[in-house]
Amino acid sequence: ALSLLGYCYYYIQDYENASDCYEQLTKYYPDAEDYKIYHAQSLYKGGEYETAQKVCQTIDNPEHANKITQLQIAIQYELEEVSHARSIAESLEMDSSEAIITEGCLLFKEEKYEEARQKFQEAMNSSGYQCDLAYNIALCYYKMKQLAPSLKHIADIIEKGVREHPELGVGSN
Repeated sequence: ALSLLGYCYYYIQDYENASDCYEQLTKYYPDAEDYKIYHAQSLYKGGEYETAQKVCQTIDNPEHANKITQLQIAIQYELEEVSHARSIAESLEMDSSEAIITEGCLLFKEEKYEEARQKFQEAMNSSGYQCDLAYNIALCYYKMKQLAPSLKHIADIIEKGVREHPELGVGSN
């Protein structure tokens, strides 16, 4: 019940309560690494970056290594510690989609918008169209003051959303 409650809190973006639930679960079930991950993710989403980092450091399961690495990179990114995030990212498999996207995000944070755009485009070319990548590309174009390509990507996202989810369109019942 506590696990379901934590999930529900997380789903409705009540990260403080989700974090409390998962923290209790980690005490009741100290060997359940998933609860530690969910606890760290809830803390991260709630802006408790240092505490989330400490929880990540308690997880020592090779099965979850990639997920923890991604979370640690995100934490360092939010703390404006780009060089530290980059050093953590070096442990990722270089040709993985996650590594390419991570590199794009770090380049964006360093205001290297054209290089970041190329990384996001490379990730989309290898993994297929994804709205979040298209948005990142649009944002790079916007930051480079290239409004036409930026607007084209935003229009593509909207068109895809309307096509795939007609129930969300204007005037739907």
